[in-house]
Amino acid sequence: MSFASRRTCGQLAAAVFMPALIALTMACGGNGKTPPAADAQAPLATATPRPIPSPVAYQPEPQGIELADPAFAALPGAQAEFGRLGGSVYQIEVPDAWNGRLVLYMHGFQGLSPKGEVDTPELRQYLIRHGIAWGASSFSSTALIPGRGADETAALWDHFVALHGRPAYTYITGHSMGGAATNIAAERYGDRYDGALSMCGYAGQSAQSNIVGDYFFAGAYVAGVTQAEFDASTDFYQIMNERVRTALADPAKHKLFEDILIDITGGPRPLDRQGFAAEENTNWMRAAILVPFHLSFNSDRTYRLSASVAVSSADFNRDVIRVKPDSTKVDNFIAGNEITGALQMPMLTLHTTGDWQVPIDEEQMLRRKVDAAGKGDLLVQRAVQAAPHCGFTEAEWERGMEDLIAWVEKGRKPDGEDLLTGDLTRAGAQFTIAPRFGSDAAAAVPGASERVTLSGAAKIDGKPLDDGFIWVEVARDGLRQSCSYPGGGVVHGRYALTVAGDGESRGCGASGASVYLVTYRDGNVLFSQPVGWPESGHDITLDANFSTTASATPGNATRLFGSVYDAADGRLPPGTMIEAYAGETKCGVASMPQAVMTFSNPDGFSMIVAGPDAVPACAKDAPLSFRVNGTPVAQTAINTLQPGNPPVTLVAP
Repeated sequence: MSFASRRTCGQLAAAVFMPALIALTMACGGNGKTPPAADAQAPLATATPRPIPSPVAYQPEPQGIELADPAFAALPGAQAEFGRLGGSVYQIEVPDAWNGRLVLYMHGFQGLSPKGEVDTPELRQYLIRHGIAWGASSFSSTALIPGRGADETAALWDHFVALHGRPAYTYITGHSMGGAATNIAAERYGDRYDGALSMCGYAGQSAQSNIVGDYFFAGAYVAGVTQAEFDASTDFYQIMNERVRTALADPAKHKLFEDILIDITGGPRPLDRQGFAAEENTNWMRAAILVPFHLSFNSDRTYRLSASVAVSSADFNRDVIRVKPDSTKVDNFIAGNEITGALQMPMLTLHTTGDWQVPIDEEQMLRRKVDAAGKGDLLVQRAVQAAPHCGFTEAEWERGMEDLIAWVEKGRKPDGEDLLTGDLTRAGAQFTIAPRFGSDAAAAVPGASERVTLSGAAKIDGKPLDDGFIWVEVARDGLRQSCSYPGGGVVHGRYALTVAGDGESRGCGASGASVYLVTYRDGNVLFSQPVGWPESGHDITLDANFSTTASATPGNATRLFGSVYDAADGRLPPGTMIEAYAGETKCGVASMPQAVMTFSNPDGFSMIVAGPDAVPACAKDAPLSFRVNGTPVAQTAINTLQPGNPPVTLVAP
């Protein structure tokens, strides 16, 4: 994530890097063995030998946080290594048949959490299956620190080299803040890395803080807040919540607000308004952090609006609120976190068109900086037509990684697209693998006609729910499944989500099913009261009531995620059905969806496995077997009745 996080945001703390050089620590489980020869599927990578650079300086202690336990279990056919490296913890996983390639992954912003954690890359199974080692650091702070993240990941490379020798090729990648860190690392560490894959990253700290400010400034303009009113106020939050957000509840004003922001961030593009709705609460949270501390400012900014917006550039520039920077705070905030454009290696970037944590104009800023530095030939950019921030499928990430490797190792420069064009209305068409809800392609998939919309008011403990992540689950015959498409969340206590039927996604809506709205609060999953699936196929109204003390839970369950392959390592197609059994009792059913859903996409599946309170034979800790399209497979799992289970990889015979 970029500035929003699954963790709670507290006050903003500017992080200042204090270099310190200390001896490398040994990894748990590390043995320094020479990697065995790779198999034919993962050919051994070879490269011209290069010297090992001097170690990178890094923080000796964590900065105001605790460090989580980095221990983890290796996938079959790999070794897990983990431990502490100065002020951070790390994870490394090396395939038994390591082919000499290493991918280092950098996570997104962790929301000023009190505990720093390692985020394992979603591409982990792909990497191990293909003989590629990976590593990741927690970083020594949970603040917005892409520069330090790049440095501490380079220190992890030093550590890996001390254990295993220099990899033949190293690739750096990351999401969101980690994507911004990838942009920095591609300029800073050409002596370590060979190629970079930057995903949904921003073009430096200044660029990221500008969009946060513009979000508030555009809203205040539409709400009619004057400079005099703003300057006279001593309560920023009252201005933001009572003046601006209240005014924007008017649909016409809200549309103008969206129009202005879409226009100044690159213009109309696929799924832009869907993404805007999904991140609205996030962006107000961000504005509440940066604007009152004068870390977002526009005192020297000249805005240019196109003729498509019902406001002229002259009027907007005359009346928009102006905020001056706090130079000391800004200097600390951006120190070590900016980019120059001087790439030292090939870099491929991916960005979703509907991203509203890091809008796509950050890619335009990146391109201009790289071109100005004379390194334009080293940058290839791609868009994907999706609304969520960093909302790529694994297949899209895999394609990017494979194309980067071919560019670096075989000289085959991949195709990209021109994101500086004045028209982004078809951006991403070439590189979107899976259809997203809201697109024509998603509306045409098999079973789409069964979808219904669930909408209404939402309250928690009697008060309107105005934030939080929501989704829909469907229960039938003791089994249940997550069945909704990504939506705009809850705004002013109201929501609307589209729900799949069983003909589109197995286990979803059908006659006799119960439908629940679900949310997450303080570590707990909360369920609303249920409503029946409509016999007529009409939409459903549910005024949902959540309780933090008495959730209407349909029972404890195991939540599994996974992928399905054939014996030749090819992904099975959308529509593939997966069933979980305890003995001869069916405890879960799912399918590879035709379009991207809230918890699954055409690359894989998500499944809710019932517990004994719903299906008595589906006991806690019972061994689970699986069937793919009705045929048993060899892989198994355990019915833990918990979330957060290891991913399941099924291989159909």
